[in-house]
Amino acid sequence: MVEKRILRTRATYHHGDLRAALITAGIDLARDGGPQAVVLREVARVVGVAPNSAYGHFPTLTALKQSVAQRARGDMAVAMNAHLDAAAATAPDDPQEAAKAYLAEVGRAYVHYALAEPGLFRTAMGGDPTGIQVPGAPDDTYLAVDDDRPKPKALLLRALDRLIDVGYLHPADKSGAVMACWATVHGLSTMLLDLLPQSTSDEKSAAIDYALNVLVAGLPGGSGI
Repeated sequence: MVEKRILRTRATYHHGDLRAALITAGIDLARDGGPQAVVLREVARVVGVAPNSAYGHFPTLTALKQSVAQRARGDMAVAMNAHLDAAAATAPDDPQEAAKAYLAEVGRAYVHYALAEPGLFRTAMGGDPTGIQVPGAPDDTYLAVDDDRPKPKALLLRALDRLIDVGYLHPADKSGAVMACWATVHGLSTMLLDLLPQSTSDEKSAAIDYALNVLVAGLPGGSGI
């Protein structure tokens, strides 16, 4: 009886649907177990297909992990955008202050997502065996095969462009600012997850506030937020 149920499940998939289903299964596994939980045979088992069917869409584990990480980055950006939309209601009226506050909120959204979804965060930012290009780098031309939604790096670049537009950041300093911002929020996220997991909510909030204030103040022309 179980075998019949599995056969019916397999029969419902068409060539274009199975790939997406496998990625979704990978996301579900990654949510609980991080990138190391994304394994071809386990993904196939969750979907209810034979491993050979999964290999037809993802001939290597690297290919599967790359697509799952890409989907996770898209999901992360959606959550970050929701945070930014909520924060927009209290944005300062002054354009320069608003641009500074926006960068801080991008960073806050990044860390908040890491704390809320550690498995997906680790998958998004560290689950792609091929790596992630530095945002805005000349060779940052990652081919969006499975998920063409904006990614977290797009939000960072948008925030820095706003600072350039209001005269707070010189265009020549953008690449350095990218690294400083990324190092700050990613480093803080991993510290709070791995080194300081017992910190209280108030302690985490204070650490996030202080780090982001130092980051914005440390940019060229900076005076904090």
